[in-house]
Amino acid sequence: MIGLNKAFSFLLCANLALEAAAFAPSTTKQSHVLRAAADDQVVDEATRNARIMAPISSIMAAVSPSLGLVSPANAAPSASAFEANLRKNFPGALTNSAISLRVAAALRDRGYTPGNTLFGSSLCSDEINDTAESLVGDFQNKLGTDGVFNLGGLGGLPFVGISGMGAFIHHVPASGKIFIVFGPHVGISDKGVVGQIERVGQTSISTSCGAGIGAYKAIMGKKGESEAEAYLGTKDFQEEYIIAKLGDRLDALKGQEQSNESITFLTNKMYDLVWEMMRSEINAYTTKDDFWKECTEVTLLGGIVVNRGHGAGVPGGEDYYQPLMLKSLTKDGESDMYGE
Repeated sequence: MIGLNKAFSFLLCANLALEAAAFAPSTTKQSHVLRAAADDQVVDEATRNARIMAPISSIMAAVSPSLGLVSPANAAPSASAFEANLRKNFPGALTNSAISLRVAAALRDRGYTPGNTLFGSSLCSDEINDTAESLVGDFQNKLGTDGVFNLGGLGGLPFVGISGMGAFIHHVPASGKIFIVFGPHVGISDKGVVGQIERVGQTSISTSCGAGIGAYKAIMGKKGESEAEAYLGTKDFQEEYIIAKLGDRLDALKGQEQSNESITFLTNKMYDLVWEMMRSEINAYTTKDDFWKECTEVTLLGGIVVNRGHGAGVPGGEDYYQPLMLKSLTKDGESDMYGE
């Protein structure tokens, strides 16, 4: 029988191999216009589970009996409510530091350096996405970039528009590269409620993402519960845009009570909105021949940020990120770095 230390070494190596494969470069080339492929729509949970790395718990369950590792003494403790609902609703999510470590290594292998990389993010402007342990901060540390161009507004949508994207792109170093991380965010409370989070200094539970959930409540017809409803009009055009674009995408939720499943569904649809706007703005420039005279590559990392609480009485810790896309765009075409 394999010894205990060797068994755990095997499990760790197997998991790392699966995770590495998820970000392995692909040689598939297509047109350099970012396409609205069928899988650009958020896929169902089973499909997403298949395209993201298998969690180590799956490996442990498969091999532990043959290795004689399962017993009351060494059985894994039950997951916390946060962890259980993270795995159930956002399978494949990894800590910010794990994501940034793996993606930064893949980018360095492709020639990204502190001196030639322009870094942009399109995440929600909520302050919980801009902390010392945030995904953007981790990427800045791993990539060695001095700053980040903030493209995102409410919900993570790149509300800077064509003009803002143009300003960003024109900041790329000569013959340099662009890296953009994007996506919506959602909280999971210490009790495992999707769409809620404990905030520092507050005694009551807060929503996350407030813009997405506010739009959801407005669309579901729950008057007075939307945080944005008092400001509709020109005072709140970003929220109005989200409400208008989400509208018929949430038809499947009408008549249902708010639940972890409904907020997960909402968050997936928010990801669709962010990606659609991002693709449109990027295509406005990458389809021009002059663009590739200044920039040699654009890499896009898309996914969902999962925030965890940091208020009084909760354990806190790193946020998570569920990667759904890793694409590279060059003058020769588009390639999927996700290993599909």
